[in-house]
Amino acid sequence: MKAFIPAVIWGLVILVLSVMPGSSLPDFSLFNLFQPDKAGHVIVYAVFVALMLYGFYKNYFPEKVATSKVLYAVLIGICYGIVMELLQYAFFTGRNFDVLDIIANIIGCFVGVTSLKLFSLLLR
Repeated sequence: MKAFIPAVIWGLVILVLSVMPGSSLPDFSLFNLFQPDKAGHVIVYAVFVALMLYGFYKNYFPEKVATSKVLYAVLIGICYGIVMELLQYAFFTGRNFDVLDIIANIIGCFVGVTSLKLFSLLLR
């Protein structure tokens, strides 16, 4: 279980970043999906999923991470991102629920999986 400590710490970093005061309500337009803020969401959630997969790799499947574990990591990442958005909306002044943030988080989850797969191919 020690291998999951980086993912847990990263999840706490996401929590802290998510509850920090925000500045203004965003516009809802697809153009906003390409703002630097959204790139930050993609990167943060890609790292989160990659760290979870590292934990699965070290603890359960040293030779290969099972597809079910990849799906668990992605689903955990997606659910965590949605919960963070809901918490921002419900409990923190100056923060809001942003569907585009959720989309960026989801993209980040898949980027994390894809990045690890590409990285593992390069190491072979």
